[in-house]
Amino acid sequence: MAMKDSTQSDTLRLLFQNNITDTTISRDAHTDKLLHHYASLGNNSPNVIMIFSSDGEIRSRNDNETTPYKNIVNMVDFKRILLKKSYQELETAFQGARGGNAVQCEVEIKRKKQFYEILMVPIQSQGVDVEGIGLIIKDITIRKRHHMDIENENKGFKLIFDHLHIGVWVSEFKTGKLVYASKGLTNLYNYPIESFNQDKLDIRSVIQKYVHQDDKEYVRQTAIEVLANGESVNMRYRITHQDGTEKWLTCNTAPYYDDNGKITHIFGMQTDITDEVKTQEQLTFTANHDLLTTLPNQRSLDEKLDSLFLEEKPFAFAFLNLDRFSQINGSLGYHVGDKVLKTIANRLLLILPESSFVARLKSNDFIILFEDYSSNEILVSLIENLIQDIKQPITIDEYEINMTSSIGVSFYPEDGDSGKTLMEKAHSALAYSKKSGRNTFRLYSYSKDTAFQRKLRLENEMLEAMEREDFELYYQPLVETQTGEIMGAEALIRWNHKEWGLISPGEFIPIAEENHLINDISDWVIKKACAQIREWKNKGLQLIPVSVNISPIRLMKKGFTEYVKSQLEAYEVPTAYLGVEITEGSLLKNEKGVIDTLAQLKELGVRVAIDDFGTGFASLNYLREYQADTLKIDQVFIQSRDGQVEKDNIIVGSVMEMAKGLKMKIIAEGVEEYGQYRFLKNRHCDLIQGYLFSRPVPVADFEQILVKGVLEPDPEKVEKDRFRKGKSTNKENDLP
Repeated sequence: MAMKDSTQSDTLRLLFQNNITDTTISRDAHTDKLLHHYASLGNNSPNVIMIFSSDGEIRSRNDNETTPYKNIVNMVDFKRILLKKSYQELETAFQGARGGNAVQCEVEIKRKKQFYEILMVPIQSQGVDVEGIGLIIKDITIRKRHHMDIENENKGFKLIFDHLHIGVWVSEFKTGKLVYASKGLTNLYNYPIESFNQDKLDIRSVIQKYVHQDDKEYVRQTAIEVLANGESVNMRYRITHQDGTEKWLTCNTAPYYDDNGKITHIFGMQTDITDEVKTQEQLTFTANHDLLTTLPNQRSLDEKLDSLFLEEKPFAFAFLNLDRFSQINGSLGYHVGDKVLKTIANRLLLILPESSFVARLKSNDFIILFEDYSSNEILVSLIENLIQDIKQPITIDEYEINMTSSIGVSFYPEDGDSGKTLMEKAHSALAYSKKSGRNTFRLYSYSKDTAFQRKLRLENEMLEAMEREDFELYYQPLVETQTGEIMGAEALIRWNHKEWGLISPGEFIPIAEENHLINDISDWVIKKACAQIREWKNKGLQLIPVSVNISPIRLMKKGFTEYVKSQLEAYEVPTAYLGVEITEGSLLKNEKGVIDTLAQLKELGVRVAIDDFGTGFASLNYLREYQADTLKIDQVFIQSRDGQVEKDNIIVGSVMEMAKGLKMKIIAEGVEEYGQYRFLKNRHCDLIQGYLFSRPVPVADFEQILVKGVLEPDPEKVEKDRFRKGKSTNKENDLP
């Protein structure tokens, strides 16, 4: 651009001068005052203000001498202090200002890391020609360095984010546009990083495109809440790639607030949790399913029952057991047995209605819940078909196996309103179907089997009978063999049924053991026995030791010794007058628990007798370990059958000699014939118990026996023995 005349240049020089002495330019007082105001304004500005002619010569500047621009006399001088790139930008901006445009640029001082923002303003009078260029130079070093620090920090974060196996993104709060996406995010979505950056994707479009169909509404609503309220949200959902691959992700979002407290962006972090979800699903499956058959297990069954109880919808509870399954394991091996179970499980799933629920409890036990059946007849037909289908031969490892099954069924709500009750009653029906020959079924509430209905009725009425005290104790004396003196008694429970009269414990005790009332019954017997001993004492009758039978189930339950002690103390009965009898079989139930309980009873002073000895499978070692006071020989060896007399005599004699060697008393139970008594008397058996002297009798009758103090053998049986003995030439001590 051509140089202007000297008058224009001189005018530019007057700017920022506080003392104007130049008289070559005509001006009035008003103009001088205006120039002084302008000089005052410019010289007090924190910015450097420089005025150049349009051809680049300095014409004026304000009084800011602390900057690197103090030695600048023309535009070319900037080349000396600026970086090359900065000078080029400055030169371009100057040309733009010469063209009449206000132009702004940023420059950097060489070797000083100082940054300035320069605004170039064309100076024009009333005409259109540009007479000069004003440079307003602002020091932005602090701001620039802070910005650079932020950029470097962001680069560092970006570097970290891009090397993480998670996806990081930033979106605009108002629009939802993605302004940043890490490489990890592109890997999660299988979307090129360039496309993320170029397309400026809306987070909503990403959701629409990738989120699993079943999760879209949940994610969309959550995203709306985030964008509307700026809340921090944790989401978990699935995405589907274009190739059909599914992934599970977690997405954590947080709002970003500016200095004014307004939300400007949403920060998000996403993690691939597919492996964790699969692991959790596997753990959940393992916790709720039988690993061998993959059928639901006890835990799943309990949850299913809880849901059915909430619905209050009738259903049938079927307990299925594979008959003689232990023989498969024992003869063909467990691997074959496992395959049989898998096959049966698959058959159940195939043949049962879809509305039914099948679970495996343990070993060869399965539970089936029938929900939708129109009548009991339909249910019976289903069960009959099920039994027939299970009977179909199974070929495993070239073995053809024929299985049968037994099933017991209980009903909700008729038979109970809890899983435990329905299980027990279905198992009771199952047990009866086993006794009926297997390969059949029984319905707990609807069976036409008279014996089974009697069992069910006893089971249902047992608790009520305890509350009404329909039970009572009978007593059978223990007689000293040589003298006939009464040395003790065994308390035997009886049930006086309101319709059926006296019921034997052999009938109702197994039922009590099934429904867990045996513990209450055992405690009742101990309490009544102690109370009776106390009553005899109060009546002045001779006190004798009373023994009670204890079920192995009660024996293993904690607190038994404490309960015995509490009853002895409550009725002020010396411990020597109470004894407990445990069957030989109970020794096998829980050796450690039994040893501890018996040791506690012995320490308390309670006598311990082993009942039914010789009929169980206990080792002779138990006689040493348990240190019982008394051994009761089972009646099966006393009441010998024809052809077994000699063998039983040898067994009884051997047991007696062994017991004496262990300093144990011997009681022979079930003595009914005088010849049996003679044999035992000659072998110096300590005590006799049996019909030969007395049947179990009610309390009133037994008190009369106590008054007598001595019992003689039944005269009719003595006479019968004499008659038989007269006809026989056998040895005197042999049993008839």
